[in-house]
Amino acid sequence: MSIDNSLCRVCHLKGAQVDSLLLKCCRGSGQSMIPHNSPAPAQACKPTSPPQMPSFEPRLFPPPSLTGVPIEYITDQLHNLATHFWDKPETADCTIIIPFPHAQGIPELPAFSSISALEPSFSFTASYDSTNLGRRATQPPLNAVPRISLPLHADYLSAHSSYLRGLFSGALSLDLMYSATPPTSNSSVPADRLPRLMPCSPDHPILFLPVPDPTTFHLIVHWMYFGDFKYIQECLHQGLIQWEGIARNVEYLGLSAELKIFLGNWYNAWLDPDRESEMCSDGDDSDTVFTDSDEDDCSTEIELEDIIETDNEKNLRGKIPGARPISFQSFHSLELPIS
Repeated sequence: MSIDNSLCRVCHLKGAQVDSLLLKCCRGSGQSMIPHNSPAPAQACKPTSPPQMPSFEPRLFPPPSLTGVPIEYITDQLHNLATHFWDKPETADCTIIIPFPHAQGIPELPAFSSISALEPSFSFTASYDSTNLGRRATQPPLNAVPRISLPLHADYLSAHSSYLRGLFSGALSLDLMYSATPPTSNSSVPADRLPRLMPCSPDHPILFLPVPDPTTFHLIVHWMYFGDFKYIQECLHQGLIQWEGIARNVEYLGLSAELKIFLGNWYNAWLDPDRESEMCSDGDDSDTVFTDSDEDDCSTEIELEDIIETDNEKNLRGKIPGARPISFQSFHSLELPIS
């Protein structure tokens, strides 16, 4: 992260404060890891409100107490503290429920046992109707939809997802859906399965989140905590997940540029090697070679949506039919280390 001297001084002066705030998580209390000093809004739902609009105290990210601290610095500190919160449901301050609408029985979660020591917690519902969302069944019906419940920490989600950050701050899912930010208008998620809050306590939101590809969400969450592409890369190489699926999740959630850049470069190297070779060839023949990583990163991020549309036309679903492996050293725009 390149910043000027004045910003470095800000980070130095506030570094101890940020570290202290991040470490002051109330383990087991369900409170946010980062203190939020803003009072509850006056428009908070009353007990007489209908079940589909549960009481919830919005959370801003970053909180007012960290005003002036670069978001990159906060994110780096969250990554450094990830081992203290990963697989720690007792300190979780939110729950994300992911439905698997097309699964038969218990769905498979690629590499879940590699990234987590916890057993996945599944429940079932007969439909997406709000009256059935809380139903549990020991013998699920034939049309039962499995759902996984993930106790997580809102600060990690908000730091990387503009969509979740908006939901946690109190925005309505429809407002976000039709705004200029993700999810995009061509999202594959039907309108009757929009994200929504479920009945919850004011300090522990429970969010029903029907992402386009539920089989890759846990891998994205691991990246949010640790900033590591390792397991996503391994699952892509082994064909355990579909590139298009995780790419649609990235667009739907409005994730930060790092993951978009990684997926764009992975696509060019493994799913469309001819395109990568042409780009490298064009660069060699050009009189001027651009090396500005910011321009390359922006280009890769913009191209991700175009690649998804191209995949729809070619019917590529994460498989690699006869494509030869290409070294990751050939990436002209990749500035992020891949382990």
